[in-house]
This record gives sequence, structure tokens and C-alpha cells, in this order.
Amino acid sequence: MTMGWKYAKPIKEKLFTLEEPGKPLPFDADRRLVDEVTAQCDIKALVEDLKDKDETEVQQTLETFGQRLMELTIELADGKYIDRTGEMVERVAKRTGISFPHRFERYVELAILASRPTDRWNIAKATSKELVLQVSSCALNKAMVEAGLALPCKAVCLAGFEVATTKTGDNLNTEMTKTLSKDGMCEFTFSLQT
Repeated sequence: MTMGWKYAKPIKEKLFTLEEPGKPLPFDADRRLVDEVTAQCDIKALVEDLKDKDETEVQQTLETFGQRLMELTIELADGKYIDRTGEMVERVAKRTGISFPHRFERYVELAILASRPTDRWNIAKATSKELVLQVSSCALNKAMVEAGLALPCKAVCLAGFEVATTKTGDNLNTEMTKTLSKDGMCEFTFSLQT
């Protein structure tokens, strides 16, 4: 007895082409993206600007910085510095209708890499329903502590995450479940709401 398999479409039609002749794209983030974002969203300049502000002004300045950082990252990552990973993530999302976590995660990772290239961070969990980001070394937090600013810097991350969520159209619940000062890492959990 032989078993016959039938496919709705031939397998070849279901596969994505990774190479397009004449269109070289790297898989990694372009170093020029990091340079451009770092030049426009300077952590040292931000911390210097915070020194003579009250708590409300600090909060607003951090939120504005986080929003601008993510907006710039998205603009450059999807345009001037598009890479193969970004192209494929977008193609898969369009073809499958599944955006989360890949599109959102890409923007978050690029924003961290571009603005704080020496940070240590990890994606602890990435499923179609939940993403967990852990940051165990943060240049912004360190610079604020060194400047004597005891206020939390989470507003930068949270504001940036909100911009990325809006861009991807994912309905996410965002929670900060750990903090660097208390737990040795900042941990953010993003849950897809259906």
C-alpha cells in the first residue's frame, strides 16, 4: 500500500527566495544605522540635559527621547538601512498575517543596539503570544546613576515600546516585571492581547 501526499500548492511555491540577483542585502544591522541613531539620540547629552530638571520634566524628557529614538530607528531600519532580516520579517508577516513577536522584536532590538551598543540584553522568551526582554547592563541607567540622578529611566524604554507597538499594529500588554536596581536586570514582558 502506498501513501500519496497531496499539497494545496507545490512546495516550491510556499518557499521564500532569500537571494535576489543584483540586490545584495546583509543579514546583520548596518553599522551606519547604529552610527546615525547614536549621533541623533546621544545618551550623554540626554543625561546632561536632565540634571537641572524637576521630576515631571525628567519624565517628559525621557519619554520624548524614547519616542524619538524608536521613530528614528524604525525610519532608518525600514528605509535607508533595510537588511535581509527586516525584509524577510516583513515578507513573512504579510504572507502569514502573523506580526508578533518578530516585527516588534526587530524594532526593539535595533533601538537598543543603535542607541546603547554596549548594553547586555537577552530575549528570554519569544512565542506568538509572549515576548520577554531582559536588559542586564544599560548605558543610560549607568550614566544617570553616575550623574547622581536617582530617577528611573524606564520611561525611555516604555515610550519606545509604545511607538513600536503602534507601528506593528500589535495589541500588546506591556509590563516591567523586574528592575535593574532591584533585580539586577530590567525585564519587560509583552503579551499579545486577542
